[in-house]
Amino acid sequence: MVLTLRPILKMAIRDLGRNSWREELDSFSRQHEGWIVSIITRDSKGDMTVAARDVPLQGVGPASPRSNNIAIIVGGDQGHLTHEIREPAALQIDLTPDGAERALLVHGNDGTTTTIEFRSPMRPEEVDGLPARDHP
Repeated sequence: MVLTLRPILKMAIRDLGRNSWREELDSFSRQHEGWIVSIITRDSKGDMTVAARDVPLQGVGPASPRSNNIAIIVGGDQGHLTHEIREPAALQIDLTPDGAERALLVHGNDGTTTTIEFRSPMRPEEVDGLPARDHP
């Protein structure tokens, strides 16, 4: 038996305070609009569901002005998907060792965690161009 040892990287997590969720999600959406993401949900039993894979992020924010629910909108020319998270309890940003945002984690009151994960995490200043946008 051959064992390959790899260094274990400590995950860097930045907690987002509840009072700043709207502003943080707005900033996150502006910085990452058009970036390719996957949406993965893990329930309290550990079962995983992939809601979307390798699609452009349109935005993340409150589902409605009076709701605490969070809506994730993804998609492009082929159509859009809105994934809603009811009763979020905590928001976190998962960071790479060099400080790039790897994923947004949304923890629900029911023990479910939804992850919006970038296919290619990098700091926004490292992106060499902006995604093409269709404007009327």
